[in-house]
Order: sequence, then C-alpha cells, then structure tokens
Amino acid sequence: MRTIQKYIVNHIEDICRVCARNSGEPKVDALLEEFLMTCEKICTINFHGEQWLQKSYRPVGPMMMHKTAYVEYVPYGVLGVIAPWNYPFHNMLNHVISGLFSGNAVVSKISEHTSWSSTYFTRIAQQALIVNGHDPKPSAVEPL
Repeated sequence: MRTIQKYIVNHIEDICRVCARNSGEPKVDALLEEFLMTCEKICTINFHGEQWLQKSYRPVGPMMMHKTAYVEYVPYGVLGVIAPWNYPFHNMLNHVISGLFSGNAVVSKISEHTSWSSTYFTRIAQQALIVNGHDPKPSAVEPL
C-alpha cells in the first residue's frame, strides 16, 4: 500500500491530468476528489486496517452462555471491481486497495467511457509490482 501511495504522490500531476482529460473534470476536481480521497483511503487502511481485520468477539444470549461467538474476516479469493465513469481513478483504486489489503486478488474493469485512462492506471499496478520484486506479467496485470 505504501508503494502505491508513494507512486501516487510522486506522479500527482500526471494522474490529475489523465483524470481531467478522460472524464472532462477540471484539474482541481481531479486533485481534490481523485487524488486526496485515494491517499486518505490508503492512510486509513495502513493505520487501522490490521485492527479492523482482527477477529472480534460478540455477545451471545443467555441460552448459549457456554458458547463463544466471533466474527473472523478471511479473504474470499478474487474480487471483481466494475468502476463507473465518474471519478475513475478513485472508484477503481478504492476497491483495489481494500481488496488487496484484506488478502484478495482483484480483477478490475473500468467503464468504457474512461477506457483511455485504464492503460495509465494499469502502469501504476505494474510499477508497484516491480518495486516490490514481483514480475508484472502481462497476463496478470493488463487493461480489460
């Protein structure tokens, strides 16, 4: 997550330009609603994520007092994300961040109205894989 956040912060101009060009919003909107919201999501996940994913115990009724109830969060495996046309960067990355942090693989499809930016967003994922020592195979990370 920190790798993605560093990349986003270092490439803020490019991301805002791509988002503004693709969706027709002003660069200020792209900065406030795409960039800042995404960075805040990453900061929140980094700070609270492990605590939120821990097993949490729940109270049981008097008839079951000899039992223990708890909620345990486990990965589903693969999450599908269909990102709408408005705020394509934030809407796509918002779910990718949550899915990856919780241990899932994520398949993301960006709206056909903003497909031009999907290749740029794919490069962000590929760069994060390279920096962390993984092979960014085209079959594993490519625009749909």
